[in-house]
Amino acid sequence: MSYDNDPLVKYGRSLAGVLIAVVISVLIAALIGGSLPLDYSGRAWAYTGLVVYVLAGGFVLFRLTAGAEQGGLSVARVLRWTASLWIWPLFLLLRR
Repeated sequence: MSYDNDPLVKYGRSLAGVLIAVVISVLIAALIGGSLPLDYSGRAWAYTGLVVYVLAGGFVLFRLTAGAEQGGLSVARVLRWTASLWIWPLFLLLRR
């Protein structure tokens, strides 16, 4: 059986990296949103905005790097992906 055409094999490392980074970033967004000196509604909106920002970053980073990941996942790579999710607009500007 050939797995050459299976998209999960082709994009598996990139997908795993971005999914782990999104989970970590959502937890970071919860810490940031919860620590803001706002009322409950303000903190909830801030958290929602941060989560939308991180999810958009996950989509953009996956599209930019899909299939390009080589090697296995490591702690350093996951941390790099996580940091990249927070600065993803820079990658879009550099790409243009």
